[in-house]
Amino acid sequence: MNISRKIKKQKIVVLVFLLILTHLMMRAVYDIENSLGEEETFGHRLCSALLRQGVSYSNPYLMYTNGIDQNGVKNQLLKNMPLEMCLIQKAEKEDSVTEYRQPSAIEEMAAIENSLAYQDSLKNEIETESHSKDLTNDEDGSLLQEQVILEQEAAEAYAFVPAQAPVAKYSRQQLGDPGFVKTTFYSEDPTTQIRTDQLQYDTLMGFDATLKQDNSNVQILVYHTHSQEAYIDSIPGDPSTTIVGVGEHLCDILRTQYGFNVLHHTGEYDVVTRDDAYANAMVGLDKVIAEHPTIEVMIDLHRDQTNPDTRLVTTIQDRPTARFMFFNGLCYTRALGELKNLPNPYVQDNLSFAFQMQLAAEEYYPGLTRRIYLKGYRYNLHYRPKSLLIELGSQTNTVEEAMNACDPMAHIIAMILNGENKDYE
Repeated sequence: MNISRKIKKQKIVVLVFLLILTHLMMRAVYDIENSLGEEETFGHRLCSALLRQGVSYSNPYLMYTNGIDQNGVKNQLLKNMPLEMCLIQKAEKEDSVTEYRQPSAIEEMAAIENSLAYQDSLKNEIETESHSKDLTNDEDGSLLQEQVILEQEAAEAYAFVPAQAPVAKYSRQQLGDPGFVKTTFYSEDPTTQIRTDQLQYDTLMGFDATLKQDNSNVQILVYHTHSQEAYIDSIPGDPSTTIVGVGEHLCDILRTQYGFNVLHHTGEYDVVTRDDAYANAMVGLDKVIAEHPTIEVMIDLHRDQTNPDTRLVTTIQDRPTARFMFFNGLCYTRALGELKNLPNPYVQDNLSFAFQMQLAAEEYYPGLTRRIYLKGYRYNLHYRPKSLLIELGSQTNTVEEAMNACDPMAHIIAMILNGENKDYE
């Protein structure tokens, strides 16, 4: 009887000890988190330590929301780990066009601050220039008139002049080597793979990209699956300073300088979310094509997303010019093979069309374009054989740089559509 009571007392003592120990551990975790402050929680410290040791782990946020360990010490550690530090393979979506990572919230805030600072500096410059002109006008009207003439002359000198001849030239032998073509003109996403037969010279250059009709009807459609994409100095709420405004500038050049009949579709498909932008865009594109069946060329104009320290800019005729990139979807992934649920009978035509553009750009304006990017999905390039997806600059470019890129881009498009690139015999 005495032995039984002793055992019972020992159990009670052990239980009390465990409860006290658990309470102390929880209190210690709480104190550690509070001592680290809001900027660096204990979860951050643990997360950083794991990364330094090369240890991968699952997304703690998903563990939390899925009901795993919602209470207790483990959750106290996991729920505070920053999502951007979690090593997790995300399922690929069809609208993931860019090969670069998306910026963190801190980087986006920095970009906004840079944009506001840039706008303030422009405002100050404009006010200073306006004040200077007012003084000049008050003192001597003739000086103001002379200034206007000088500005007009400067604008004319600053105007873009289409290149009349290639600056560089690739040989027929080089272009006949699929290996050379692939390494020189393409960047291949790890999720997909292009076949050698798709890179044959006769296939790529044999495609007839010329327009089949005159400009009495709509020939070219320019649209934006991601209409909300903007540049570093874009003005919030002003679409004329976003990719939409750049698209209108491109359309204007194609109309006025090259005589094409161009329709600019400004439907918005990514306002609420980008996840379904391509599916949403199909509804609008179906309607536009039904209303204008004569459309032969479809250009989906985007602005890329790059690392914040990347500057996609070059100089064309003394003008700062955003670099751009042609993009192709192959409807094929290494994991799934041919994507029969996303059929595109024009995959090869799309490839050939973009390649002819890329080749002309490399020869007439070296350094203006990045290599053609290949990815696995379709990206609504299945509507027409002559469909293009173009990434014009990135979030670190200015509106001016993007606008300047429209001049050589329009010249390249015009050369291909007018058949001025068939001289490799």
